[in-house]
Amino acid sequence: MIESLYIENFAIIDQVQIDFQSGMTVLTGETGAGKSIIIDAIGQLIGQRSQPSFVKNGADYAFIEGVFSSNKEIDKILLDNNFPIDEHLVISKKINHDGKSAIKINYRNSSQLLLKKIMSQIVDIHSQFETHQLFNESYHLKLLDNFIGNELIDLKKEYLTLYQTYKNLNQKYLSLTKEELTDEQLDFYLAQLEEIEELDLENFDEEEFLKERNNLLNYEKNSQHIKNYKALMDSSKGIMDLFKQSLNELSYLEIDDIKHNYDQLYDLYYTVDGINQDIYDQFSQSYFSEERYNEVQDTFFKLNKLKRKYGQTIDAIIDFKNSLIEKIKLFKNRDQMIENINLKLKETENQLIYYAKKISILRKNKALELEKEVKYILNQMYLQQVQFKFDFQINDFNDNGIDNVKIVVSTNSGQPLQPLQKIASGGELSRIMLAIKAVSQNSKDGGTIIFDEADTGVSGKVAESIGHVMKKISKKQQVICITHLAQVACFANNHLFIEKEQMDNTSKVHVRLLNEKESVYELAKMISGKEITQQSIDHAKKLKEISV
Repeated sequence: MIESLYIENFAIIDQVQIDFQSGMTVLTGETGAGKSIIIDAIGQLIGQRSQPSFVKNGADYAFIEGVFSSNKEIDKILLDNNFPIDEHLVISKKINHDGKSAIKINYRNSSQLLLKKIMSQIVDIHSQFETHQLFNESYHLKLLDNFIGNELIDLKKEYLTLYQTYKNLNQKYLSLTKEELTDEQLDFYLAQLEEIEELDLENFDEEEFLKERNNLLNYEKNSQHIKNYKALMDSSKGIMDLFKQSLNELSYLEIDDIKHNYDQLYDLYYTVDGINQDIYDQFSQSYFSEERYNEVQDTFFKLNKLKRKYGQTIDAIIDFKNSLIEKIKLFKNRDQMIENINLKLKETENQLIYYAKKISILRKNKALELEKEVKYILNQMYLQQVQFKFDFQINDFNDNGIDNVKIVVSTNSGQPLQPLQKIASGGELSRIMLAIKAVSQNSKDGGTIIFDEADTGVSGKVAESIGHVMKKISKKQQVICITHLAQVACFANNHLFIEKEQMDNTSKVHVRLLNEKESVYELAKMISGKEITQQSIDHAKKLKEISV
């Protein structure tokens, strides 16, 4: 669950700190006060895309930080990605003017991908946009799969592995059966292979080869430099000879204080002499062979030619060579290869059908459970006449199996089941989505579900029933809800009031946790508008009593 949220320079919010509690928390306030902006800020912490417009005018950046309760699943993901773990999970995001952002998880830089993976386990934001996604039939299968949860995940992993193998084999089969092969092509491939095999690239050490070539190219120049060096160092009246004569002169001095210096110079002489011998030995091991020089140059030119034709690196040329070998094999064993691939394809297809059917059966069984539970909640929200079903059709193999799933409903008795977009009103859609969410959350504990004006298009007793459903969800999940309806707000354990204060050319957003008396007063204002009456206060108190 969300424990606290800090927002700075985000949209119209200058700076605000919000502490959240378990149970159901409601956010109320005038339109434009900043309620949805708070939800947008939380959205940034679960991986939603950043925008330059999120940075408050006049500020250099926007900053959001949230503290969340962690759990074993989150700890495992963090440890797998070498992140520190703690009782709390701290997520922060800094957004710059250009829309680029920096994400941190437990104070360590993180990717957007990892953030989404982690936060999908903790926070679910239900907005009006998500409700409208019910018009998108591809979203219906996602809703059903989310309801099924872990039971489906392992099956889908097995299926997807097989499906990828099936696609690869099918592509190879089509390539083999469609490719036209001629003797001219075979001769061309053989000529390319022969050219590459002139060099033993698998055992070729390019670094050592280039070092040897460099030594051969520079042998004459190096020889002259060594000759000059030796003359300077070892000739009569050379450096070493003069050095030795100098030491001789020092050895005759009868000054005790200089003896130490003499010893140092004596050691230095023999050190230099030893280094000279190493230099001569090293160079003497190298020699120039014209035959070897020509051989190295020939190899060098062949290698560069191969790089120009078949790849910029030796590994790339070897890969090309291996592909040639496969193509040549194909010429010689094409029919056998096609037969082998076809057998593997059929074997994989049979396994694929097995898992696809298993997934389909699981979905159909779980769909019946979901339909029943959704219908029960819809009854509570005064949609007794609504029939709700998942319609299954068979598809070709795809990433999701073989099921083409869409939700069909009937909103009146005797009316045939039809796609949602054809018959459901806005208020009905909101309640259907809320029912699906409520059922899906039953198996989860400790997370957070956020409803951003999920009660749009309803009022009165229907709104009251929606509040009741949210309250029920809050027994297992932290619920945060934005609403303009007192019939929903009255069910909250915690009531946060959002207000915007106009100051000169800027505005400041404040968030206050209301006490019981203040909450009743705010509910009364939501009932009767700005002019609060005793009747609206009494009504607010009554709503509070009913919601307990």
